Amino acid sequence: MGKKIVVMEDFTVRGTDNMKAFDILAEKYGAQVKHIQVEKDITDEKAFASMFLNMEKNGPDVLPEEDELLQEIQDANIVISHISPISTKAIHSARNLEAVCIMRSGIENVNADSCRERGIKIINAPGRLAVPVSEFTVGLIISEMKNIARSHQRMQAHNFDNHFPNAQYSVNLKGKNVGLVGCGMVGSRVARIMKAFEANVLIYDPYLPAEKIAADGYRPVSLEELCAQSDVISIHFRLTPETKGMIGPAQFALMKPNCVLINTARAGLVDEAAMMDALKNHKIAGAGLDVFHEEPLTDSNPLLSMDNVTITNHMAGHCADIFQMTLDIMLGALEHYFETGEWIHVVN
Repeated sequence: MGKKIVVMEDFTVRGTDNMKAFDILAEKYGAQVKHIQVEKDITDEKAFASMFLNMEKNGPDVLPEEDELLQEIQDANIVISHISPISTKAIHSARNLEAVCIMRSGIENVNADSCRERGIKIINAPGRLAVPVSEFTVGLIISEMKNIARSHQRMQAHNFDNHFPNAQYSVNLKGKNVGLVGCGMVGSRVARIMKAFEANVLIYDPYLPAEKIAADGYRPVSLEELCAQSDVISIHFRLTPETKGMIGPAQFALMKPNCVLINTARAGLVDEAAMMDALKNHKIAGAGLDVFHEEPLTDSNPLLSMDNVTITNHMAGHCADIFQMTLDIMLGALEHYFETGEWIHVVN
């Protein structure tokens, strides 16, 4: 019998054959592919969203154990999860586990320290959101600067005037400074699109050599220079203890009054109180936000009544073909392993 692969089918794929795509590993490489149903108590999107947010904030061990996973993982070599958590108890139950495959770019589904201690590799699906999030980011920039969402909302209320609060800041991107905080898979795509718009692209990314940034036709700058010089600031960092609140009071104090802040990454990268102060007191022109410190927003959240924000419901990564893109990335990694014995996309 070949390698045992446990495929976790959660709420997001329930009622579909999407995860059956991994059965090809049995046909091609003689693997034993075992499908298990998880999250059986989750029956609607609201419950799923609550579970997902809890896991992202607090890790996989805050959620109830999956009995079938605990049983099947004991002799598994590989486990594949889309959204569902793989608890530390499950990891420690596994005798032969070589790899945990997470069909996301983030790995909040699993305790990375436990995997590292046991020599278990974590494989993710890098870049699966690069296309939809970068395209959405550009759309959010344009929508906020050109008042597209505001005009739509007004017209549906039978208001056809064009007198917007940010009229003096509703400008073209050509010739303006667009500052990108982070230039990874998403940020680099946004950079190329902004360059096509003939904007000046400023990059703050301490993980990229300044020479590489300059060679790509962008201007490498410090975070302080980016905040002081940019007309648009778009954030594309991963949230870690080190990056939490990296855009805070000191950074907002540097921003120009015409600056527009865009965040399609993680809310925690921005100090919420400092952002609210900048927006309420019009210290910056506005913001386009797809991520929030509380989700869903409560009825009392000030963002719901502000006239200088465009807000969307954490949907930057949503598109009809995202799951197929993710499958292709993960299947590619698994087939590479079976053919070469080496793992790619290892994040730990």
